[in-house]
Amino acid sequence: MGVPNRGPELQAVCYVLVVAAFVTTVLRCYTRVFLVKSFGFDDWCMVFALVTFVLFVTCALNGVEHGTGRHRADLTAEDFQTAMKYWWFCYLWYCLTMIASKISIGYFLLRITIRRTDVWIIYGVMVITVLTGIVFFFATMFQCTPISYFWNRDQSGSCLSMDVIIALTYLYSACSVICDFTFAILPMVIIWTLNINRRSKMALVPIMTMACVASAAVVVRFPYVMKFKDPDFLWATVDIAIWSCTEQGLAITAGSLATLRPLVRNVGYCFGLSTPGPTELRDSSGRLQEGTIGGHTSRKSKGVREDPFSLTAIDREDSNNNNNSSDENSARGVLDSHHQDGRVAPWEAQGRSHHGSEEELAHADWRHKNIVQVQSVTVSSNRSP
Repeated sequence: MGVPNRGPELQAVCYVLVVAAFVTTVLRCYTRVFLVKSFGFDDWCMVFALVTFVLFVTCALNGVEHGTGRHRADLTAEDFQTAMKYWWFCYLWYCLTMIASKISIGYFLLRITIRRTDVWIIYGVMVITVLTGIVFFFATMFQCTPISYFWNRDQSGSCLSMDVIIALTYLYSACSVICDFTFAILPMVIIWTLNINRRSKMALVPIMTMACVASAAVVVRFPYVMKFKDPDFLWATVDIAIWSCTEQGLAITAGSLATLRPLVRNVGYCFGLSTPGPTELRDSSGRLQEGTIGGHTSRKSKGVREDPFSLTAIDREDSNNNNNSSDENSARGVLDSHHQDGRVAPWEAQGRSHHGSEEELAHADWRHKNIVQVQSVTVSSNRSP
């Protein structure tokens, strides 16, 4: 009969989640740099979280090589010490990964937040997460004096009671679950107040609430926390390691997936499932007409698609020169189109959010640059005979 070894279970989880986290983070960076063209603080935090998660996985896999997942009796003293050292490093990388990922998710939600109450809620959640994470980080780092006493007991030293580490783990886990569910519920409220149609709201809600799935791993881990006190540490704590790895991987993966809607929209366009592009003006018979939107001319062009295109922003700097009546017309969605005989016909715009995304609806600069944000518009003409 072979030596009992649960190490491969931890290895499989690490490989799957680190690949998923890496791929989604790379796609996030591509989307933010090349499509949205706005690589922000939240993106840097997620990149940092990915780096520390990779370091966590590296230490976990090295720990498996030296004894994580096996009984103490089946290990040499040297392997046991090495595996315990890697466990200690995993403590630190775990804390840094979760702090960075929660900050990233919080700042991402700030992109779509306008109400001051929502802003303060998000900041409060981030502060709680950071503070509890920092406390847990330093408590685990300095739980033994000297630090090396954690893995090398062949020297004089002492460690905090494991009950303290268990209590801190429960505290951090409880705060993490509360924060995750706050980050899940708040986007639902924010999105439901946006001026977009119900179908788009239903599509955005699950995307924006993905970041809370990491809390599922925290809840599953709760029953195993008491195993920190088990003398057969490397065997008993495998489940803690597995679900801690799962929590980090899901936080990074889900947090990055929430930013990929612009990329998904572009991929859909390549397959003919969506039609991004400039807005066209058409009369009631469907013919392209020459018209103006916010001072920009729309003309007939050869090879243009027949469907209305996505319009993410209209610069109204020029339209402000046309007295206050232009603002009223803009509010009504009425646009002017000039026919060949010189007559002016009102164009009525109807919005459709084929491609509205949280990135476009909540770009950090739009509120400060005199830009009006709208969705796709279909324009029809009411012409008198």
